[in-house]
Amino acid sequence: MSFTLLGLIATLAGSASLYLASAHQRWRPRPWPARPARAAAWLLWAAAIGLFGQGLQPLAAAFCFATALMLTLTVLPYLGALRGMLRRPDDGPR
Repeated sequence: MSFTLLGLIATLAGSASLYLASAHQRWRPRPWPARPARAAAWLLWAAAIGLFGQGLQPLAAAFCFATALMLTLTVLPYLGALRGMLRRPDDGPR
């Protein structure tokens, strides 16, 4: 598996960790504990930068990380909203 793909996975995992710690997240009934989830997000993002740096030149690594971070932090809330819209009516509020 390439370092770039691993960097993308680490970026997505870090963003998901940060999103799941938010009080307004819609994936789980209750958010994750904020402090450990935020720490995990920062560690995963640091690992992602390192992984991107292994596979790409420094400027390209920074650009790919920033682009992946913007994409994941934008898409994750919409996925939660989509999940809420696709839920069956008999499920009730969660």
